Amino acid sequence: MRPFRIAGAGISLPAWWQTRKGSVAHAVTAGRRCLASSGRARADVGVIVSAGVYRDGHVAEPAIAAYIQHRLGVNVEFQGRPTLSFDLLNGGCGMLNAVQVVGAMLQTGQASAGMVVAGEANSDRRPDRDSAVARSGAALLLELAPGDASGFGAFAFKTHECDAGLYTAIVSLGVPRGRLLIRRQARLEEAWLGHTAAAVDAVLAQDGLTRDQIDVVVPAQISPGFLSRLPAAIGFPAANVADFTGTLSDTGSTSVFLAWRRLCAERPPAAGTKALFLAFGSGLTVGAAVYTV
Repeated sequence: MRPFRIAGAGISLPAWWQTRKGSVAHAVTAGRRCLASSGRARADVGVIVSAGVYRDGHVAEPAIAAYIQHRLGVNVEFQGRPTLSFDLLNGGCGMLNAVQVVGAMLQTGQASAGMVVAGEANSDRRPDRDSAVARSGAALLLELAPGDASGFGAFAFKTHECDAGLYTAIVSLGVPRGRLLIRRQARLEEAWLGHTAAAVDAVLAQDGLTRDQIDVVVPAQISPGFLSRLPAAIGFPAANVADFTGTLSDTGSTSVFLAWRRLCAERPPAAGTKALFLAFGSGLTVGAAVYTV
């Protein structure tokens, strides 16, 4: 099958005047910028998948993707083209999961273009201090690549249930309107580091690649300590791992693609560059994907 590529991307970062901007608003801002950068018309988007973990007002139904679709104005009339919108939640790996799903829909002809979007913001009136996140949004517009030289290659997701208790989230009903409680155990980063090499090995094997054929590794920006130890854990030189933790904090599901946009802005990759995306989520899950510019 033809590979699929990133046709446009947009992000939304917090600013001092946006301290109450919610997850949907950040997702919509990123989505609008994504559409503008792609040059595609809104009507071309046949599927929208929202992968954000934080949900304004702890809404479960309808899908957050439906709110985003409406505010983006993507095929909202019954008489026009149809657009399928749904949520896909898998913690910090959600956006990478959604990219794989939308890509499969493109390859089977179910859509000509699709958007993966996420917004992260804890909108609780009195947030739990351990459940905060740097508010952000990220969006990708995906389409089939014109040839076989660029686009996404293999994906690999490795889940280790034995460590599932290291990273948990619940909505407590002990306070009016609910309260998000996220708990990260001290051993969480160590566990992710121990599981990452298996995901890297799996995705490289699927594409028939070796480590020296990967030009840059783009991981979620978990923490400075995590990024300093990641190169040794996965067998890559530190110079090949994009580390922006000095200015870019962990933003949950949006983190990988915020780092990718930062990389593209500071060091635009040349055509043919091979990137390895790494995402880390609950479960515990490590996700990996290869992308050729």
